Parts: sequence; C-alpha cells; structure tokens
Amino acid sequence: MKLFVILLFGCLISCNNNIIKVPDSPYPISNDSFSIDTIAQGFTIPYGIAIIQENEYFITDSVGKMFHFIDGNLTEITGMPEVVTFGVPGIRAILHGGLMDVSIHPNYSSNSWIYISYLDADGLAKVSRLKIENNTATQLETIFSTRSQNYTGNGMRIVWEDEVHFFLNVGISDLSTNTNPILYAQDLNVDAGKIHRLMEDGSIPSDNPVFDGLTSPTTIWSYGHRDVQGLFLNESNNTLFGVEHGPKGGDEFNVIVKGKNYGWPLFTYGINYDGAWVSTISEDSAAVFSVFPEYYWTVPTYDGGQAIAPACLLKVSESNITDWNDYFLFGSLAYRRLMKYNRKTDETFGLNIEGRVRTIKQLPSGDIIALIEGNELRTSNGMIVKISK
Repeated sequence: MKLFVILLFGCLISCNNNIIKVPDSPYPISNDSFSIDTIAQGFTIPYGIAIIQENEYFITDSVGKMFHFIDGNLTEITGMPEVVTFGVPGIRAILHGGLMDVSIHPNYSSNSWIYISYLDADGLAKVSRLKIENNTATQLETIFSTRSQNYTGNGMRIVWEDEVHFFLNVGISDLSTNTNPILYAQDLNVDAGKIHRLMEDGSIPSDNPVFDGLTSPTTIWSYGHRDVQGLFLNESNNTLFGVEHGPKGGDEFNVIVKGKNYGWPLFTYGINYDGAWVSTISEDSAAVFSVFPEYYWTVPTYDGGQAIAPACLLKVSESNITDWNDYFLFGSLAYRRLMKYNRKTDETFGLNIEGRVRTIKQLPSGDIIALIEGNELRTSNGMIVKISK
C-alpha cells in the first residue's frame, strides 16, 4: 500500500508574520502541448456534463439549471426540480448542495432517459430521471432518495457500470474530530458517506453486498467515505476509482471495492480545519478493518497541511494529447487548476489550465471537455472549454 505525503516541489515559499504563502501550484507544472477553446460561458458553477455526441451535451449548473448544447447553441431546459444551495453571502460560490451530476442512460438513443443528482428542497439527496420534450423536462421520476437530510455533502456523481447498473456517491463533510466524532459515514442506516450501486430504475441489485447485521443487500456498495467528488470506471477491467476530499489535507485516491469500509472518520491522514486531530484510532487498528487510500495528498504548510480538494476524475486514453494518455486528470478546487496524476509513479503535476475545474470528460474524438468555475466567483463567469492538440 502506497501511503505518501506529497512534498512541495520546486516552489518558492515566502514567510510573512509566520504565514507560509502557498504558490499557485504545489506541484511541478507540466508544460504539455495543447490548445483551449471556450465553447460556452455564463455559468455559475457548471457541475455535470452528459455527452450525446461530439458536439451535443447536457450541462448542469449547480444553481439549479440544465442546458442543452448542440453545435454551438445553448438552450436552457425548463421544468427542472427545485434544489437547495448553500454558499457564502456576497459571493457566487456554492459550498454544498444544488444540482450536481447529469448522465444519460447507456441506451439513451432508444429510451431517452436522462439522470440527474441533486439536493432537493426537502434536504434529501436524490437521483431522478427524466426526458426532454421541446426543451422541457418531462416524466420526472425520483428513483433514489437518501433516508435522512444531507446538507453537508457536495459529492454526487453518476457512473454507469453497464446497461442496467450505475454507481452513485453521496458525500458528507461534517466537521468531525477525535473529541467530537461524527460517525454517519460508518452508519449503514445513513446513506451519506457512501458509494451506492443501483439498478437503472433505482431498485437494489441482488448481488450488492450484505453487510454484517443485515439479512439482505441495500443500495450501499462501500462506506466510510467523506466526500467523494470524482468517480471513474475503467471499463477494460471494471475497476472503480474515486478521489475523495479529506478535511485539511488527506485527500484520497481510492480503488473502490465491493463491501469495503474506507475508514472515515475513524482514521484519516487529514486534520480538522482548526488543527484538531480527527482520527479516533491508530493506523494499525484501522488496518484491521478498513481500506487505506492507494495514495493521498497533503500539501505541507506551517499549520499542518493543506488539501488540494479534488473535484472530478478521468483516466485519459487514446487522446490526441499524448502527454495525458494513461494519466488520471482531476480538478483541484483549492489550487484552481487542472492536475494530472501518474498512478504508476505517484507523480502529480499542475497543468496550465486555471480555474476551479468541476468536471472533465473525454469526447469520442479523444479531445477533452472541461467545466470550469473560473477564478472570479463574484460573477457568472463559469465556462465550458474544449482541450485539444
């Protein structure tokens, strides 16, 4: 098991009144060759994208809007469900909730089902499916809902395993400490802090795990997660990968395995935002029952470390940008740039694409689509860009 703390590579650290100023990227900048074209803009937080074909997509904005993009034209879809968002007064930044991912059914060409994840007005995290007629959402059907309110999670991604099963992560980012542990992620009666596996209609697959103390499977596939905000399924070997927010440091890269416990908040490599210790047990004790991250990131600072805050995940293959093939790409919200990670060497690099990258997907051509919040959060300057050779 590879467990490392990333050191600050090639950066200048200046001290002023005992404060270490973290540079724009805590990792070496990889000067890869690519071009960027903005294809749509005017979003607040563009969160999810479903690719229909090379020049046609559905795009969600966390404020509760969905758009249809086709051949350069952007049209808002009406009739979307009401969502709850939480942010910072005076700043157009959504910290929790809102309309999150959008995904099309693998057989979309024949059934037209579109799936969305969001925090509903009742405080429950939900997945609904719908169809579009005349730019309006129709046949809206809620197929999954958490059993309790989830105001502290911002990670909801939908990833299809095959034509009838999909994975869903539901985040939880409560401020847990070792003196005040909040154990919802360990509680199998709570749906937050879990990765779920569902049938296309939201029902429970019969081959989902049966956990100790239960007599039948639930939607829960794995548990003990904090806030997974990036999921990627490697279809060649059916391996599910996830990147997960730690608190202050301890952001994780995980291989997601059926029925496993990933330890939050009993053991973590991060600390609380006020510097308090989070873990309630030792690393040796955690090794008995939980899965450690295959890799984790903590950027060293004077006050115990800084998170990179990974927001999405994509493994690139057969791309025209050869410098990215076989790398994992993810957006760093904390450092406001796109990053790439080499799983074989455990090297992380910053890329010359700035902004809070929320989502990245690969087009049929091999080009990359990125949804970027932008650096100025007080205006609706989010954008969709195409990255190509």
